[in-house]
Amino acid sequence: MTTLGPFDVGPSLPEPLPESPFPIFKSWFDDAAERRITPNPNAMTLATATPEGIPSARVVLCKGIDPRSGSLTFYTNLESRKGVEIRENPVAAAVFHWDSLERQARLEGPLTRVTDAEADAYFATRAWESRIGAWASRQSQPLDSRETLLQQAADRILELDLDIAAAVRGDPVEIPRPPFWGGFRLLASRVELWVGGTGRLHDRAAWTRTLGRPSPGAWVGTRLQP
Repeated sequence: MTTLGPFDVGPSLPEPLPESPFPIFKSWFDDAAERRITPNPNAMTLATATPEGIPSARVVLCKGIDPRSGSLTFYTNLESRKGVEIRENPVAAAVFHWDSLERQARLEGPLTRVTDAEADAYFATRAWESRIGAWASRQSQPLDSRETLLQQAADRILELDLDIAAAVRGDPVEIPRPPFWGGFRLLASRVELWVGGTGRLHDRAAWTRTLGRPSPGAWVGTRLQP
């Protein structure tokens, strides 16, 4: 902690900056989860864009961080607006903002699909209601009424021959992953970390790297004016 006249600047990023931003990012992510500062501390704003550059953003849940590769994963309906935009323009930006901790992380980079095995494994961990919901929702498509959506869910329950009584009891029930549902991995080419400070004397740094083959280049970190 540094004191500068009347300013108690507070927590800051390490000096010098570490070689990779991911150990700090992962520690922040884990800290937010352990403290349960919000119902969904793994929530992130995901921004995608059409090939013409028209952006859209929404909140999704981060379901994994791999510091070794410098990547994160999330899951969605592949035919949703974001799914279509990712297919046509496979790059994205993500923002985590843990307001009560005065921390923010921003990541940018290309997207690739996770394997079917990874998607199957995660899908199987979801609550049975969420798995039915994934089958029922034609995400981002027009809907004439709430009743239609509920009927779609009821229809999927019949089609999948789901034992509702067993599901309600909490017994394991088999619900396969829809073919139009999967996950993406964002391989970061840029990461920015931000820590709030008194008088807007925030601490902010960005790391960039080249995503070449067979492996990415080294991270280069730079402190930024807040």
